[in-house]
Amino acid sequence: MDYETFKKRIIQLQPSLQKVAESILNDADQATDAVQDTLLKIWDNRRRMNRVSNLEGYCVTVLKRRCIDILRERQPSVPIDEEALMLADTLPDNNFEERYRQVRALIDQLPDRHREIILMKYEQEMPNSEIEKALQISSTNLYTILSRAYKTLREALDRQKQQLL
Repeated sequence: MDYETFKKRIIQLQPSLQKVAESILNDADQATDAVQDTLLKIWDNRRRMNRVSNLEGYCVTVLKRRCIDILRERQPSVPIDEEALMLADTLPDNNFEERYRQVRALIDQLPDRHREIILMKYEQEMPNSEIEKALQISSTNLYTILSRAYKTLREALDRQKQQLL
């Protein structure tokens, strides 16, 4: 990928990448640093970009991983729910309400305990420690349930995508 192609295809993503980073880090300065680090990494790997089929998705993934590293640097002793961050759809979406209805319908199909925890975490915005106390479960148990719920949702979303193709 030459400089002009990089400028046309990658640099134009910078504003949406900035929003993604800010939503994860809650700090505009650190988000800007994360975006710059991401752009530099992509530039360094530009020769491999011909093999990337979804350039925007690739850029967001690289950025999310950089944000995870920054979060770890802030508080290395706090476990970070990487899977939730990687599953998060942080790019602007014009069909947000429809996507929300679809995902909510899939959540409603989860086993009771999984559904309860997902709703506590994402709709009630409860931190993991509060969920653990409210349900009287260990952090290990919580992470196991969340992991299984994410896997079930990811598989259901993949099936939906396959049906659309």
